[in-house]
Amino acid sequence: MRVCFKTFYMKIEGICKICLEEKMLNYEHFPPRSAFNKNTRFFSVPADDYFEKFADYLDGIKPKAKIKQGGLGDYCLCEDCNNFLGLKYVNDYVNFAKICYSIINSTENFKSVEFKVNKEEVNLKNLLKQITSILICNNDFWFTEEYPELLEFVTNENYIDLPDKFRFYMYLNDEGQIKNGNWTFDNVNGGLCEFTFPPFGFVLNIENENRIMELSEITGFKNYEFFLNKDFNIILNKYPTYSPIPLDFRNREEFL
Repeated sequence: MRVCFKTFYMKIEGICKICLEEKMLNYEHFPPRSAFNKNTRFFSVPADDYFEKFADYLDGIKPKAKIKQGGLGDYCLCEDCNNFLGLKYVNDYVNFAKICYSIINSTENFKSVEFKVNKEEVNLKNLLKQITSILICNNDFWFTEEYPELLEFVTNENYIDLPDKFRFYMYLNDEGQIKNGNWTFDNVNGGLCEFTFPPFGFVLNIENENRIMELSEITGFKNYEFFLNKDFNIILNKYPTYSPIPLDFRNREEFL
């Protein structure tokens, strides 16, 4: 006899990060449950603690925190906004995640890979909008107060006129730590949000005129509907994410 367990989530009262109205909030999975985030088990560790002790954690010491399970996420969206994302954007994120996982699992010992995507498989504009919604949910309300164009990009399915100060990047990932997309700043790259959950990682870079050369820029995905070719090629590097520092792709051995 096989016994199946299902995780049930209550609702809590709060302000939705998409419509900004006070409502009952659902537990929102990021990435979506169907993008390999159904049964994720993880430690929730304060950022300061992880920065201080991450080398110990790599060496096998477990964090002094309770293991959470049932998928990575938080209470941040009302039911209406949750349903809107699910109807408009989630399927394209999930489809692209399956494509990238298939590439990782079928290709051995690679650092970079080029593959072809058909326009009928994934709407890349919708993928970019779902990525943006994840970053909004993983940051405080000041984030969309400071950058309201990102909220407009998510809530208006036809809006593509993001200012040039917002640049998106992507890489493949199958080892290291999850990164939650919290906003950070450094003197070289400016504002950064890095979200990593296998099979890929995404970076939003804000107000940086220089391109991040290590990554593939996907800002142009917002113009997906103007792509003339039915098939198009994407080139992605694959990086580990053992370091808590944004854009630090050193492998595990370099820290031990």
